[in-house]
Amino acid sequence: MGWREALERYLGGRLPSADVVRIGRLTGMPAGASNDTVGIELEVVCDGHGFALPLVLRPQRADGILAPYDVARQFRVMRALAGTAVPVPAVMWYEADERVLGAPFFLMERVSGETLPLFWYGASPRLVAAAEMLAAIHAVDWRGRGLGFLQPTGESAHSAVTSELAGWRERAEGFRIGRAPMLVALADYLERNEPLDAHHALLHGDPNPGNYLFRGDRVAAVLDWELAAIGDPRSDLGFYAALLAVFGGMSANPDGQTLLSRAYEGVTGARLYDLDYYEALGLYRMMIILTGWGGRIGGFSSYGMDAVARRLVGLLGPGWEQ
Repeated sequence: MGWREALERYLGGRLPSADVVRIGRLTGMPAGASNDTVGIELEVVCDGHGFALPLVLRPQRADGILAPYDVARQFRVMRALAGTAVPVPAVMWYEADERVLGAPFFLMERVSGETLPLFWYGASPRLVAAAEMLAAIHAVDWRGRGLGFLQPTGESAHSAVTSELAGWRERAEGFRIGRAPMLVALADYLERNEPLDAHHALLHGDPNPGNYLFRGDRVAAVLDWELAAIGDPRSDLGFYAALLAVFGGMSANPDGQTLLSRAYEGVTGARLYDLDYYEALGLYRMMIILTGWGGRIGGFSSYGMDAVARRLVGLLGPGWEQ
């Protein structure tokens, strides 16, 4: 039995009142470093009436640049956000049994809209809308929504940065690079210099423009929650600045600001301090992603790691690791 037939059988079991459950058109969808994504036109007949149900299938990748992948975790995050000010596609079903399709997977509604390239290149209403949405993510009552599982085990009483570093150390150990000298030095620096005003909030983890789905100038949905975590809100802005420096060829302004962080200040009315520090935290995460995955496939990380090293010197000064 092919996976299409297997999925039809699975969905038939989830829709027992339907007379017919049939998968129509399939569409490959761009997913970047995320899990594989397949658009499905599900055709359902019930009591002689036909319905079209557009869905998205997200099977768990065995490996990839954001490994380890965990679709159960993403499903739980998106389910917890239902009914909040953060629009996410409605999640329908999660299946852990690999015998169904060969890997765990979940299905969610397909939301129509437009995705954007990886970076912001100028002020726009969409930039403001994205900043408003990022602020809404950070304002979610993550404890009340049952999102405490995003903190590494035993980290609930620790500071925002220490907790976030613990999660990324786990990822580094998974890649077997946890004792890499530059990683250890940067983690030590970050722990010694954590800002005193750091606090816990829900983080998206990768708030680049490509992870927002727009209808006009409105955010219709926030996508790709693989890197969701609990940490200081500035961590999201710092990771975007790190992404911009390493892959966009542009560094934040001398005051540490990017277009996104300026827009965030504008919509929240809050002054952002210590952005250089949070960009360095973003570069720590970037090092783990590049070194870990690059080590598996060979040669991937050389350009990125050179850019990380240069940016760290620009942020922290020569000899920062001493």
